[in-house]
Amino acid sequence: MATYAGMIDSMDQNIGRILQALEELDIIHNILIMFLSDNGGCAEEPGGRDMSQVPGLPETYTAVGPSWGWAQNTPFHRYKARMYEGGIATPFIAHWPDVIKANTMTNQVGHIIDLLPTFLDIVDKSYPKTRNRISILPVEGLSLLPIFQGKQRAGHQTLYWHFSNNRAVRQAKWKLVWDKSFKQWELYDLIADRTASHNLAASYPDRVKQMQMLYQTWAILTDVEAPIPTRSK
Repeated sequence: MATYAGMIDSMDQNIGRILQALEELDIIHNILIMFLSDNGGCAEEPGGRDMSQVPGLPETYTAVGPSWGWAQNTPFHRYKARMYEGGIATPFIAHWPDVIKANTMTNQVGHIIDLLPTFLDIVDKSYPKTRNRISILPVEGLSLLPIFQGKQRAGHQTLYWHFSNNRAVRQAKWKLVWDKSFKQWELYDLIADRTASHNLAASYPDRVKQMQMLYQTWAILTDVEAPIPTRSK
């Protein structure tokens, strides 16, 4: 964890130098700066490296294991690669003095798929409908620009996740999670229970079934599920 803390301190200092340079050039007021994580804290075991090496050097790969990995995501549950909030709910900081009011927070839900639509919205451009005369699907994300402007945007009706056979779907306040370790659907109310600590699947079986069908439809559309092998004769 000391190596992790040192990395954060180094990033903080050097990002500060960049911001200072932008201020000195008097251009920082109209530059959008975003800082975000792509997933929760890593829970990989610290093995697979020479323990005599000082961690943090370019040739080293340091991991802290599940316990510290989980602690990094407190108060959320679990860690990277899992679809619980500890695996996918991460910090997002946006700085744009001409547009974003300082020292404000929002509880509106965003997703990393929203970044491309945000950039297109800012420069007033449209996503192409074809490439090399072949039709392409529209982006699934929604622009974050209204949120930056202090407005309430029309958010996602549903959001989906899949990684390493771990799955999740969110619809309004409800989140359905499948973890490959437990092999069952879990249901959480993220408004009443932001840390997703109370599994409500047994209390709302119809909701579980409905959201499970949503996930299965999306999984087929995006081809994220591995095909079921056919049994040889």
